[in-house]
This record gives sequence, C-alpha cells and structure tokens, in this order.
Amino acid sequence: MDMILKDRNLTFDQLPCKKEDLTFPTLEKLLQKKIGLETLGKDTMTTFDLYDKSYGYTNAGLLFSSENSFPGVDIVRFGTDHNEILARRTVEKQSVLDIYNDACDLFFLFYSSERIEGMERTVSLRIPEVAFREALANALVHRDWSIGNARIQIAMLEDRIEIISPGGFPENMNETLYFQDFYSVPRNPHIAYVFLRLGLIERFGTGVRRILNSYQNEIVKPSFHATENTISVTLPVVNQLTDLSPEQQKIYLFLMEKKFAGRQAIEDHCGFSRSKTTNLLNQLMAAHIIGRTGNSRSVEYFLL
Repeated sequence: MDMILKDRNLTFDQLPCKKEDLTFPTLEKLLQKKIGLETLGKDTMTTFDLYDKSYGYTNAGLLFSSENSFPGVDIVRFGTDHNEILARRTVEKQSVLDIYNDACDLFFLFYSSERIEGMERTVSLRIPEVAFREALANALVHRDWSIGNARIQIAMLEDRIEIISPGGFPENMNETLYFQDFYSVPRNPHIAYVFLRLGLIERFGTGVRRILNSYQNEIVKPSFHATENTISVTLPVVNQLTDLSPEQQKIYLFLMEKKFAGRQAIEDHCGFSRSKTTNLLNQLMAAHIIGRTGNSRSVEYFLL
C-alpha cells in the first residue's frame, strides 16, 4: 500500500484512516434527503473519496462516520467576559455532520428570542444565521485535521461569537487571499465536496463574502484574524435595527465597547452637549435598545 500511496499526490483527507467497519447513518440520511440516494454503498463512498478500493476508508470517511476519532468542537458559553463560564460542552466522537448540527442547536438556544404579539409568535436571532453556519462550516472544512488533540474553539459571549480553527494558512495561501475569498483550493477538498453536495456550503471560495454580506445592513461588522497556528472569526451580536441616526449609532457602539457607562462618559466620548446626550439616551431607551441601572448620580446605561 505504501507504494500505491507514494505514486499519488493525496491530501490529508484522502489518506487511508486504517479503520474498518465504519458506519454513516447521518451522512446516508442527509444524502437520501438531498440527492435522493437510496443506499450509501461503497461505489458512492468512492465517488466522494471517502473510500478507496485500493486501501479502504480515507480520513474524510472517518470524519463523516459515527466512529470519528478526530478532535471535535469545544463550545463555551460565557457571561459578560471570558472569566465567567456559564456552560461548556465538548462535541466529538461522532460524525462531523452531527458536530455541525449540535453546534447549530446551541447557537439557536443561546442567540434566539421569541416575541408574542397577539396571536403571532416571531423568532429573531441576535447573530445572522447565515454568518454562523458559514463560519462553522468553514472551520470544519478548512481546519488542519492533522493537528493532534486541538479542537475547534467556539466562544459564545453576550456580545459576540468567536470561532477559532486550528491550523494557519495552507500552502500557497496568505491572509489577503484567504480573507478576500480566493480560497478556491480548500485544505480538505473531499470534506468540502461533501459539504457542498449537502448544501452546507454554497460553493468553494465564497464563505467570507457570505458572512460579510449577512452584516451589510448592520452597524457592527464581523472580523477575521490569523496567526501561524489559528484562523479566527468574530461574529458580533446585532440589534436588527438599521434606522439608527449617526448620533445614536455613536452611543450604541460606545456602549457595546464599554458595556456600562454613565451619561457624562457618553457625553465626553461622543462630544455632544448634555441636553443632546440626554435626548438621545431617552430615544434609545424608548426604542428598547438600551436600559439603565442605578440611582441619581450613579446611573449607568447599557445595551439591551
């Protein structure tokens, strides 16, 4: 087998995983629903490069199986900052598709809210769903799976989500190319192809653009950062309000940064007069965008 592999230029996800008797219930169910597949046999597995007739299941096959032994995702729900941990869950030892679904379930649990008006119930999300799904899928598809015990880190905070993926840029890639969506050759092309066929990613090289587009009408914007060993995406919470005046936006962004601030601090930062600052704060409170706490001179304002 070593001679066979030596003559082929294989990516990590196409290398043999050296495991047998793998099962794929989630993948089979999704392929049946998406493309009408009747049974997930070895021929179909070979088409997706999850199985090779010369040496068996590939690393990509192992990742999509219920016997997945690669490190998964570590999800932490924080309070106001990284020092206050409210909940923690590690999702692994299952199909990468189940990991994706479990992380999405937690996203909806923590960042969705329901509002009942009369007989109607509306559900709103504090972070665009497209942005989270795209960032999560990209982390699973493009991470360096050859790194030992490193998990994808998902930090869920009050004002943002941070997704940190192990592994820096792949060969012949830099920050400019990556974050401008010229990532046409993914690190794990066979994992990416399955995600593409299942509709979990739209097409190769559009992830960053879709994340940015989902925030195009928002005051806050997502950010991207890379080091030698990680690639991270930060998705800020949005208020779903696009009609704030420039003056209101200035106060909004200041409170997003400071969490709590008194009128004098807001006035000094924004350069408004006392009466204008007071009027703007009253407008934002009337619109249920900000709240206040404390009494008399100790009053502070915060985002709702």
